[in-house]
Amino acid sequence: MVIERVKTGIDELDQVLQGGFPVNTLNVIMGAPGTGKTILVEQLVFANAGPQSVALYLTTLSEPLDKFIAHGQSYDFFDAARIGETVLYEDLGVMVRERGIAALAEIVAELLAQIKPRLIVIDSFKALSELIENPRDRRTILFDLASVLTSYSCTTFLVGEYAGEMMTELPEFAIADSILLLVKQPTGVREQRFLKVEKLRGSGSIPGMHAFNISQRGIEVYPRLLTPSIAPSYTANVERVNTGISGLDDMIERGFWRGSTTLVAGPTGSGKTIIGLQFIREGVLNGEPGLYAGFQENPTQLARIMQHFDWDPATLLADGLFELLYRSPVEMQLDSVATDLFMHVRKGRVKRIVIDALGDLRSSSDVQRFSDFMYALTQWFAAQNVTCMLMYELHDLFESEAVSDEEISNMSDNVVLLRFTHDHRERTFEISNRGVTIKSE
Repeated sequence: MVIERVKTGIDELDQVLQGGFPVNTLNVIMGAPGTGKTILVEQLVFANAGPQSVALYLTTLSEPLDKFIAHGQSYDFFDAARIGETVLYEDLGVMVRERGIAALAEIVAELLAQIKPRLIVIDSFKALSELIENPRDRRTILFDLASVLTSYSCTTFLVGEYAGEMMTELPEFAIADSILLLVKQPTGVREQRFLKVEKLRGSGSIPGMHAFNISQRGIEVYPRLLTPSIAPSYTANVERVNTGISGLDDMIERGFWRGSTTLVAGPTGSGKTIIGLQFIREGVLNGEPGLYAGFQENPTQLARIMQHFDWDPATLLADGLFELLYRSPVEMQLDSVATDLFMHVRKGRVKRIVIDALGDLRSSSDVQRFSDFMYALTQWFAAQNVTCMLMYELHDLFESEAVSDEEISNMSDNVVLLRFTHDHRERTFEISNRGVTIKSE
């Protein structure tokens, strides 16, 4: 049986909800003040409201209606021309103050009979329900309201500043068909936002915490990256991928396996960025699209580096085979980068990827989330036959006791360790205007 869904207006959130909220259900949107609850439901309302699907937005005691509407106009999805036509705002708080909280179900029933909305939002329902002092009365009033709502063909959203422990205490969570939690978490000097599906009756969802941002466009969700649900073929793929670095391919028997992940670790100035750029360039010269994800040098700086080695960046970038993905490490969010990388991989166009560097990604998230993300990403690389280089900066110039702190080396198929040395028994390499060259002796 196919369940009809209410789209949220946010494609990635619909992905998390496996299509959206089921129709004709009662849903709770919860979180602390400032987490983005109102923006989310307003974005949903304007995405769905139409002549045959009127939306009724009921404000309560938390914010004056005029101020509420004025705030919404700062977002791209807000269409003032539809207010009073397909999106109707009413001040439920005024009605309750006049007739008493015991008349809540009756008031809502009258509005439903008069307007016949397909969507109804009560924001904030928690502020309204706090008028009910007796727990028994709260359950009775809420049960009457739920009975009214389920008797009409409408999808309801109750918005509130609920804390997590309230889910086991308050009756609205028992009757809810779905519960969506929004949170803010500090990460270093930054603050990141996450959402989680706590309950979705009769339907599956992507588990875990999913990052999101709030911008002028509204809410943008970055679903948590999961490992491939279907294991890749166990047929051995012995195709080799050349790095374009003289001497290195000979050391590894004509190149790395296609679909493998290589960790390149070394101190500052050891040549990691040049190796990554040369790896992508070699793919472009052989017709293989590549993506260079860099978090230190911006595109202008990378173009300057390529020009220094007599590589024409304009020619390399002209046909779209060489793509640059730059994110500033200051404001970078792990899940945003993950979404961009994952989209490139799923499209099947990219054959080579360089991530420079892992330390910048690590600093944008907690250790466990970073480790889970990297494991899932390397599994997708293997499943899609994408050959990857991961750059990791070591702090010791000459000797290093560990390659990575997060066991990234264990997730990698190959490890290349770079370092400065005065021992001439080891192989050396040079960086010149031809790129990187490894000497045979």
